[in-house]
Amino acid sequence: MIPDFNKVVIGTWTLGGDFGHVKLLDVARVLDHSYDLGFRDYDTAPNYGNGFVEFCIGKSFFNKKDITVNTKVGNIPFYGKGFELEIIKKSFNESLLRLGGLQVNVLFLHNPRHEIKDYGVILDYLNSLKRQGKIQKIGLSKAKGFAYEEVVDLNEFDVIQDDVNLLYMDLIIHQSNSDIELMARSPLATGILSGKLSKNTVFLDGDQRSSWLKGERLESILKRINIIKQQIDRPVPSIARQFLLSNKNISKIIFGVKRIEHLDDLVQEFYNRPITQDELNTLIKLFETDFGLINEKHLSY
Repeated sequence: MIPDFNKVVIGTWTLGGDFGHVKLLDVARVLDHSYDLGFRDYDTAPNYGNGFVEFCIGKSFFNKKDITVNTKVGNIPFYGKGFELEIIKKSFNESLLRLGGLQVNVLFLHNPRHEIKDYGVILDYLNSLKRQGKIQKIGLSKAKGFAYEEVVDLNEFDVIQDDVNLLYMDLIIHQSNSDIELMARSPLATGILSGKLSKNTVFLDGDQRSSWLKGERLESILKRINIIKQQIDRPVPSIARQFLLSNKNISKIIFGVKRIEHLDDLVQEFYNRPITQDELNTLIKLFETDFGLINEKHLSY
């Protein structure tokens, strides 16, 4: 049986160095291996490695006609956030050059908060790109916890991207518009659900988790993971992947990879037993009740 990877998007943030150094040769090997396994959809952004990851994707897949890529605008290499129209136009055109002519499927606004004062102007430009066939869909990549409904009509977007995992389910619990595609990112919660963390885990300075995943927060999150283990008898990474693969409200799932074994583990998941509806309901109930913890909501993922 050949697995159906239609729901899978390979995430590339981890290949950019924000979760620890990655060698160029290793990036090429991961991308090549992902293609050999049958993965065809990729998610990236211009600030992942300050353009490095887009460049690697363009070089690895320059002659592959069956590859589609999602990229983003709003976080600029060597600059930071910028959502002014001219900056967005420049960013997108530079992404196209780095990607080497690959088809852009979804172009996302990348985690805006209060930076955009007039969404109308930006959406007009994104819609013009759709009409020209330069992109297929318009997306919003949400910043966690920001109330976008107060500043923009979400129906203007074809795709909404947000964290969805065993520790953060707001997108699937509160999303009411079934016409918008939901794309889940961080299924393993930036490695928290990898099963490899302990209260003694210390992240290196170059790892973006070092600034927040420590002390009381780390211990509180580990409590939540232990409660999940008590409820469902299978490895936590498998529970996390199957939770999203089994969820009918999720159109696509971005699985971030950094090493070849991450890809192999993902493929193996398609041969594992899916979680049951009862298990799915149990996991949602745990999240809604904050895993039975008292006064620790502020320490959640």
